[in-house]
Amino acid sequence: MKTRSLLNKFSSKGFTLIELLIVIAILGVLAAGILVAIDPIDKINQSNDAKVQNDVSGMARAAEAYAILHNGLYPVVLDDLVNSGELKRAPVAPSGYDAYVFLGQPDNTSVLISGQLKSKKYTSVDTPFWNYNSSTGKSCARRLYWLACP
Repeated sequence: MKTRSLLNKFSSKGFTLIELLIVIAILGVLAAGILVAIDPIDKINQSNDAKVQNDVSGMARAAEAYAILHNGLYPVVLDDLVNSGELKRAPVAPSGYDAYVFLGQPDNTSVLISGQLKSKKYTSVDTPFWNYNSSTGKSCARRLYWLACP
């Protein structure tokens, strides 16, 4: 009799294996839902896109400073900005992104600088490049790297 009362006493405490599995499954579903809502890959892409925009802006400022010092003539290649001292070193695109495009006109009258964007903010509206064009003096997201900002 004592053994039976002890078994009943111990068996009524705690959770069964099934109850624990159900709780774990519910927590797994909640965790998956949170991961989908947060979308960590897009957050990383947003961070990299900010770097691209900052790098393009830095190259644009350096190109404008170069033009001021060289009677309105822009550099033809990015190395001109490094060699002149306007940039300490050429910026490198984030890992997994295409290299920056730096197109100086052969007659040194203008420059186009572009970097790839990957976050959903830009790819969902088909503007996967951040462009700067010295002709307009503007930076913006565009569908193609060679399109000037309006």
